[in-house]
Amino acid sequence: MKKLFLLLLFFPTVTGFCQENLLDKFSRKVKDRVEQRTDEGMDKAIDKAEQGVKKEANTPKKKSSDQERKAIQSQKPGSTFESYSHYDFIPGENIMYAEDFSQDVVGEFPLKWSTNNQGQTVTIKEQPGQWLRLMQDGHFVSPYIKTLPENFTAEFDAVLHLPENVNNTSYADFVVRLMSVQPGDEKARQFFNNAFDSKADIRFTIQPYTDEHSTINLESTSGGNQGGYFRSENKEQPKFAAYLEKTIHFAIWVQKERFRLWINGEKVYDLPQAVPTGATFNRLEFQTGGSSYDVGYYVSNIRVAQGTPDMRSKLLTEGKLVTTGILFDVNSDHIRPESTGVLQEIARTLKENSSLKVTIVGHTDSDGDDAKNLDLSKRRAAAVKTALSTQFSISEGRMQTDGKGEGQPVADNSTKEGKAKNRRVEFIKQ
Repeated sequence: MKKLFLLLLFFPTVTGFCQENLLDKFSRKVKDRVEQRTDEGMDKAIDKAEQGVKKEANTPKKKSSDQERKAIQSQKPGSTFESYSHYDFIPGENIMYAEDFSQDVVGEFPLKWSTNNQGQTVTIKEQPGQWLRLMQDGHFVSPYIKTLPENFTAEFDAVLHLPENVNNTSYADFVVRLMSVQPGDEKARQFFNNAFDSKADIRFTIQPYTDEHSTINLESTSGGNQGGYFRSENKEQPKFAAYLEKTIHFAIWVQKERFRLWINGEKVYDLPQAVPTGATFNRLEFQTGGSSYDVGYYVSNIRVAQGTPDMRSKLLTEGKLVTTGILFDVNSDHIRPESTGVLQEIARTLKENSSLKVTIVGHTDSDGDDAKNLDLSKRRAAAVKTALSTQFSISEGRMQTDGKGEGQPVADNSTKEGKAKNRRVEFIKQ
């Protein structure tokens, strides 16, 4: 998506001593030339806008051998990754909900979601996969998820498009909310009609700007409409403007009352008592405010998982560590930076146990060609070995690699959650 600009042409006022008819003729020429160039600029702007809309709505979906994300640029075999520095987020080990809107029809609202406004499943130019576009002044609620335990993680990607701020007014808020609403479409409708509120919730609100003045705040409530439980002050996010028009990765980690949030690898919140005591959550909501600007807010690659893997114990005691937390671009061995926390923890275990040797085994889901999946799984295992060696100084002699492709599934490949579980990396003690 590109910003469109109209070229404003100015011509200085003609002054001086001239004959009147010459001045009139000159003025007409200037006026004609201005109108002609303005029309040309408008035509070009409209053409670009139409091309962008057609691209968003009509770009055909390309089926891949792995539906995590399509690589924007091709990656070389065995390529490593650029890590987030000081990123200690580790996703839960048991995936409870996954959504990338790949099974929804482009141009339609996702079948299993609910809203009080309108939204669309779309493709975005130069962004992989399919996305849910969130229209302004709307609530967008996920399907009912099994009641989440006291220890879980939630991740998603977002793209925020903000046009030029010509009126010096605010853009639409972007709100993310974990909440508790009973199962069923009827309960969702009652929620939208203000028949009741969430039993408990925690939400953060981003007020985005195209300069350094973006802010975020967090609040939680307990007992429906009975009042607030926790509220933070507005916190400036000067880096947020640099994330606009690009994929922004959000990672949430809840451990009882503790709430942590990372945005593109940077820890924004670590609050020990922000989550209401005893609160349970079962839905995810995105909410948008209103503004005079035609903003574009999009979300995808949602993943909710429970539990914190004890990587050290599994590898040393059980002899096998399985993780879905090492993520790759689709059809690529390029490791995504969100994998930093998992790789860092594995490297720490290997460093603390210098005699430990492992075999790294890659696995894929069942989409695509069997032979290509087998090759992909082997290349991904090799990329993990390279990352551990180059980024974390683990000797290559302590690691062997292998790949099984789609041949050893651990879950049903007919569901998104099952596919996410099958896209995994195993570390087997030698």
